[in-house]
Amino acid sequence: MTLRSHTHGYRAAVLAVSMVVLTSCGANAPASNDDVAPISAPTTTSEGSSTSTPAEEILGGDTFVSPEDADRSDVDSTARVAALMLHSWDTTVDRTETAAAVRATPLMSEEWAANQVEPERNASNGDWLEPAEHAAYSVPRAVPAIGDAAQDVADDKAIRVLDVTWRWVARDDTPLEGTGQRQVTLYLEKVDGQWDVVGHQTRDLTAAVGGQR
Repeated sequence: MTLRSHTHGYRAAVLAVSMVVLTSCGANAPASNDDVAPISAPTTTSEGSSTSTPAEEILGGDTFVSPEDADRSDVDSTARVAALMLHSWDTTVDRTETAAAVRATPLMSEEWAANQVEPERNASNGDWLEPAEHAAYSVPRAVPAIGDAAQDVADDKAIRVLDVTWRWVARDDTPLEGTGQRQVTLYLEKVDGQWDVVGHQTRDLTAAVGGQR
């Protein structure tokens, strides 16, 4: 993914951490419970209504984090929620991986949000076939990349690198072996006391495991 020109100022910092990022691996990094979107109760009730909607019919089984979960005054909170949202997919409604990025646009600058446009086809279509057959959704977790990957470039500019792993949960309770692991680099700027994602890049960390990368 191409970063907007405004992020060129980060180049020096990116070069300084690139070797650390390339050699880090999130598979060995412990994840806390805070890094996982919790599994919700079976049903949720709308305010003012006596009816309840099965969680399975809600996006991600009502387990996905949302922009409101981020403390926008804290760069690490903003980066973690953005990383989780970028890897939160529901095969019942999402046509491409970019659908998750579109949902994450409230955490982005206006210019970077405008770059989140879904392509004609899903680049991971083959990996999504089995999960889609079972109306599955992803359950991601994110931890800081090992080493000195995070950089505070300036008081209002920062780079955060997180290792993200995910598994698929089938709505019909079929066990799915597919998992994935990626590293996401987020470029953030603070504007009016609020951190915005002004660019991000991802790269796969592992080969296909159980049909899913």
